[in-house]
Parts: sequence; structure tokens; C-alpha cells
Amino acid sequence: MADVAPWRSVEPSENGEAILGPLPFAQGTVAYTIPSTVVPDGATGILVFAWAALAGVNAAIAWWHFAVNVGDGSQNWFSMLVAGDPDGGTTAANSQAFWLPFPSDHTLYVTLAANNLTSPANRGAVEIHGYYPGPA
Repeated sequence: MADVAPWRSVEPSENGEAILGPLPFAQGTVAYTIPSTVVPDGATGILVFAWAALAGVNAAIAWWHFAVNVGDGSQNWFSMLVAGDPDGGTTAANSQAFWLPFPSDHTLYVTLAANNLTSPANRGAVEIHGYYPGPA
């Protein structure tokens, strides 16, 4: 079995480019380019972190699908679910970190499904928190 190089952490407070952008709250797909200043060429995996905080009136349920294209033309992905409050009386939050292969096109695709989350008080972000540098 080949050696696996230790993963390298990425600290968004030290490298602001690791915050790829805001989490989308409207249905559809947003494409985030992963800068080489965050994950260098030759990396084999990325640690994606996403968080959402909902406040105010929102749909009862929605989820995000985080996907990367891999070399064989397929996708690898994970999902994150959130439950909003149609009456606006509850604040909800969720976060998740997940390893994905480094995408062949240097792009992470994030899709919101089921419902729009329309409260202007909602917050969230998509970040890179680490990577596998590739074979040593």
C-alpha cells in the first residue's frame, strides 16, 4: 500500500481566499473556483466546510448538494440538510465538513434544492479547511 501524505490544514482567518463565498439561499447551482493559493496543483483531496444559520421566516426544509467533477467524468458529492421555520420563531444552524477528491476542473458546485430560503437574516459560507497534498 502506498504511503498517504498527511493532510494540510487551511485556516480561513489566515488565508481569506479559503472562504470561497456565501452559501446560496436560492435554488440553483453556484460554481466556486478553488484558488491555487488555497489548494496547490497536485493536491488529491479537499476538506470542504459549509455552515448555515437561518433566522426569520424560511421554508420548512432545504438541502445543499456539494459536488466535484472527477477525472472519469463522474461526480463525488455530499449533502447538508437544514430545517427552517415558516413562522419565523426559531433560529436553526447546521454545518458539515467533508473530504472530496480534488476536482478535475478546480471547481466546487453547490446546489440548493427543495426550497428557497428567503429570510434576509440568513447567513452561511463555503470554505476550504484542508487538502491532501498528493503523493510524497
